Amino acid sequence: MQSKARPLIVRSGARFRCASDGLCCTDLHALGPMTNSEAREMRRLLPGSVIHHHDVDAPCMRPGDDGGCAQLANGLCGVHARLGEAQKPIGCRRFPYGLLSTPDGGRVTTEHRCPCRTLGERPPLDVAEAEASLRDRSGRLEVDEVAPLRVALTRKQRVPFARYAAIEGEMLARLLRGERAERVLGATAMPRLRERSWPVFAAELLAIDDETRGGTALSWFADALLGLSSGHKPPRRERPWHAAFERGARRSKRPETPDQIFNDWIADELWMMRWLAWSCAFDAARAELATRLQAARWSARRLQRSGIRADQAAAEAVMMAELCACCDLWGDAVKLIET
Repeated sequence: MQSKARPLIVRSGARFRCASDGLCCTDLHALGPMTNSEAREMRRLLPGSVIHHHDVDAPCMRPGDDGGCAQLANGLCGVHARLGEAQKPIGCRRFPYGLLSTPDGGRVTTEHRCPCRTLGERPPLDVAEAEASLRDRSGRLEVDEVAPLRVALTRKQRVPFARYAAIEGEMLARLLRGERAERVLGATAMPRLRERSWPVFAAELLAIDDETRGGTALSWFADALLGLSSGHKPPRRERPWHAAFERGARRSKRPETPDQIFNDWIADELWMMRWLAWSCAFDAARAELATRLQAARWSARRLQRSGIRADQAAAEAVMMAELCACCDLWGDAVKLIET
């Protein structure tokens, strides 16, 4: 057996359709990166639309004064509108999709840093729509991560992927049935770290707040870690990207419960096997997920106390917790988890 990108497999219960809330076209991340050939073509079609982004050391779309893409107009992509979807950089076409190669085929994954993914009525994820976004310009499927043939359940125990998939499959079924996510994960949140402590780690997160909306989101997550570990009362903070989530809440006619939103998020975190990027075992991955889940619940309660609707509060909290997982500092913490 070997890991492969086909057939494409969609997680049972996964739902998504872009509603043009516009969050992914902002400073949620660098507006790219794009390949050099994409940058050359974009500069030819739209002079002045591309910059070199020093944080990612690659060409990216130029941001406007508000931090969003300068090509964004009323939540819609100007490149798409004027030149067609095929001319958009791959990173723009791809988000929030991802692709994990496994021995069973290519798992289509989705990020939850987007109200289109977490809020409102959403149809089942369309595999053909996802495939169009996951292809590179030559038409090949581009894989983000490759699952191993033998999966580490612990540092000392590895099992064939089929055995791991059976364990994971039962967890996904329980989440889909509505069982509380903490019970499904079966792990202790905020476990002991071999070095440092959670308050020290939270302080390091706060120290990298660069006053962007991304930095503010990380500070919200750090506040949750401090509140859970030491009872710290957080200062008042702006809500990053609140306008996009408010658009998502307005179009949601049948709000989900926070548990439904959290369960859907945890199911996708398991499905994408994000923990492979940290080279940790599955027991540490479950403890990591339990920690981010607990912090997300803490943040959601904080948002609700300020008057935010329960489903929107959960979606904003998930965005903060997922964004933290994309931070190098979080990967350092995961490697210190004692199991």
